[in-house]
Amino acid sequence: MQSVVADVGGTNTRMAYARGGVLVAGTVQWFRNDDYPTFADVLADFCQGASVDRLCVAIAGPVMPGHVRLTNRDWSFDAEQLGAVLGGATVRIINDLAAVGHALPYLAADAINPVVTGRAAPGGQALVVGMGTGFNVSLAHGSGVMLAEEGHTGLPIGVYRVLQAHLGDRAAPFETVEQLFAGAGLRALHRALGGAEMPSQQIVTGAPATMTVYVAALAALCRDMTFQFMPLGGIYFNGGLARAVVGLPDAGKALAAARVHDMFEGTLSDIPMWVVMDDAAALAGCAACLDQV
Repeated sequence: MQSVVADVGGTNTRMAYARGGVLVAGTVQWFRNDDYPTFADVLADFCQGASVDRLCVAIAGPVMPGHVRLTNRDWSFDAEQLGAVLGGATVRIINDLAAVGHALPYLAADAINPVVTGRAAPGGQALVVGMGTGFNVSLAHGSGVMLAEEGHTGLPIGVYRVLQAHLGDRAAPFETVEQLFAGAGLRALHRALGGAEMPSQQIVTGAPATMTVYVAALAALCRDMTFQFMPLGGIYFNGGLARAVVGLPDAGKALAAARVHDMFEGTLSDIPMWVVMDDAAALAGCAACLDQV
């Protein structure tokens, strides 16, 4: 049985073949979304007419019954449409952060790097925090993953106070979590602090004043999300922006200092944090999902 998995982000799409719940070695390919009018065109380019029986697609956006639309790209499609492209294949569509949540039990030791040391509670739920073109989270517990659209929630007051201390009234435009913690949000923060327009990665490596504020805000957000999601199994950062930000020399110290030390008998004070280094993690999660069906 031939299976294909896809991770469709706002900027790039990754695809691979899967067998027996794992990726087929050497089959992962990257595609620039700007080069294709629709995802169906990416799918056709990858498969090149090969027979496909099953497809699992992880998307950057909410998954609605019968139809999906990406949050950060004007692409929409449904399972029936994609199945027709593949000649009648069975199609499953899941959220991309949910896919990473499904992948957590299968990630190799070298696929994650420690950011904050701690002790994960056996059987505890784990929080996946995705930072890239957009922002979102998922909560993994055993073989189940709960969905969210955290990026569209209002900015927590603790985070806003960090911004207000540095920006004053100029903090007002940052109304949602994604407006600050996605790539465009980092660039907006840099401009608000008086910096010139530049790519996010350049800000991370070359604008320490901006990154000090950004990391402090991220630490405040993680503290709030600890109460929201109780991630006793740990927090896993995922995405290109996340890897760059939490890899900064002082990021781990700021995140560790923001953990909850004074409530619930210290239960939340030792939550470990990692960063997922494997770009194919969502694909691995899709492969695992196919094997569960």
